[in-house]
Amino acid sequence: MAYAVLGPSGTFTEEAAWLYWGKTAELLVVDSIPCLFELVESGRAEGGLVPLENNLAGTIQPTLECLGKRAVFITGEISMAIHQHLMARHAYRLEDIELLISHPTALLQCEGFIRSHLAGARTEICNSTARAAQMLLAEERRAAAIGNQHSAQIYGLKIISRDIADHRNLTRFIHISSRAGQLGGEKASLIFTLLDRPGALYAALGIFARQDLNLCKIESRPNRDSSLFSFYVEVEMDSRQDLNSLLEELGRSCQELKYLGTFSRFEGGNLN
Repeated sequence: MAYAVLGPSGTFTEEAAWLYWGKTAELLVVDSIPCLFELVESGRAEGGLVPLENNLAGTIQPTLECLGKRAVFITGEISMAIHQHLMARHAYRLEDIELLISHPTALLQCEGFIRSHLAGARTEICNSTARAAQMLLAEERRAAAIGNQHSAQIYGLKIISRDIADHRNLTRFIHISSRAGQLGGEKASLIFTLLDRPGALYAALGIFARQDLNLCKIESRPNRDSSLFSFYVEVEMDSRQDLNSLLEELGRSCQELKYLGTFSRFEGGNLN
């Protein structure tokens, strides 16, 4: 059975999946992050790889939302340096480009370059950098896209400017599955919604402190179904720490608690 990745062919997620599962892995490209989660939850895909956060653009909100709604678990992660390039059908001068097409995250990663060199170009967003490259093939205007070298090769595009991200650009991808992984990973992930009362967050964080657990990520987001906020947290774990004890005590302090699994990091290489 195939692993689901964000498509079309040529996305960074596809390249990350090759590094994570190997070049022989069968990949199923899908149009959107919600569609990817649906395939994994239903068992129509063996698992999936999806971007969670970028050090320049922040957390990928559709991923965070789907983690809260879908019956999936996180079973692994891979973080990689990503190189963004400006590409087009022809070798345009930067000042002649009329239209820039890309994914919102890529636009945030390259804000400085865009402001300095493409201030006069109109911006159009789409759901992946590979889709942006694909759209250039039917575009009659002097248009460019931001993406990786692989997508430029696939769609026969010329790279006009290389490495246009503002700083070192790192994206973290998570491996999601319909089945929980084995206990004993380096990290555990949880989503919880607190009771609506003063000091609720302080009390919840105190549970982690009492159990000598380090929070390596915490992010809040509004709950669409109520006025409450949900919190996504990642906790550093080791074999001496009792996850069941944490879940039991935290469950008594929360209105809702969702355990997303324990997992380990996989360190990959660079994407060019």
